[in-house]
Amino acid sequence: MKHLCVLLLSSIFLVGCGYTSHYAHVEAFEMETPAAPEIRGAGNYKEPNTANVRLSANVHAGPQDKERLHGLRNSLSGCSDLNKCKDFKSEEVKEKVDGTYKMMYPYVEASLDYISKKDLFLWGLTFALNKGLYSSLLLGINTKYFEVGGSLGMWMYFRKFNYSGTSYDCDTFFGADHLDKYPFESSNGMGTVVTYGGYASAYYGPFSLNFSVNVYRPDPSYPGDDDDNVSRSSGTVSEFDFPLVVTEYVTAGYRINEHWEVRLGASNIVGELPGWHWGTTGGISYYTK
Repeated sequence: MKHLCVLLLSSIFLVGCGYTSHYAHVEAFEMETPAAPEIRGAGNYKEPNTANVRLSANVHAGPQDKERLHGLRNSLSGCSDLNKCKDFKSEEVKEKVDGTYKMMYPYVEASLDYISKKDLFLWGLTFALNKGLYSSLLLGINTKYFEVGGSLGMWMYFRKFNYSGTSYDCDTFFGADHLDKYPFESSNGMGTVVTYGGYASAYYGPFSLNFSVNVYRPDPSYPGDDDDNVSRSSGTVSEFDFPLVVTEYVTAGYRINEHWEVRLGASNIVGELPGWHWGTTGGISYYTK
């Protein structure tokens, strides 16, 4: 079931002996949603007790799809203070959220991988420029004809994120119980997420085939801008439970020689979304000894 739970966190702004409770109730959003980076191991059989560096440049292309999410659940849980305001009517609060994920193509990615193998086990570190800064830790096993593994990463990426809704200020100063209600619109351009996933590769001679899945949930929280009504006096922070974004890759590689490899394949953005969003990917890599 596709659902979105908007949790509204209250905060208190001291004014003499009273306080003002401020709530930013998000009702619609549109966010650019990039494909998560591909997870790659060594890509071929690696001799035990060896290590090397791989430098890669990749190009990703696809349609500028929009995934529209309608009627997602909107909750007022945690807002007991707001109900104390006599002018507040919970039945007037919009209970459904409309949102849009906008797939971000095309783009260019550059990465540096350090890969080391001890006996059967392989580990690696990745640093990449991919619509921001990406780093990850890789753990896996590497055999003569195949390898499998998993990855955990941190991704600080740049994207357009616009959101709007209604703000409520309940002024209970000396029991006034005055409610102010007004619309707001805001945006920001950066998010930080944790990614996790796995991969499996098969190879024979200079040829290789890689399948990977990398998963993240877009920003679990975001701040209102200091100059708009979302955080006007209280610094309120609203939290979303955004639908998961799952990025799949299927790529084929050809090792030209000891140092150079070319790759071509397809990517697919799926997850807690109604549709699939296909793209193409290709690149070139240089391996040190």
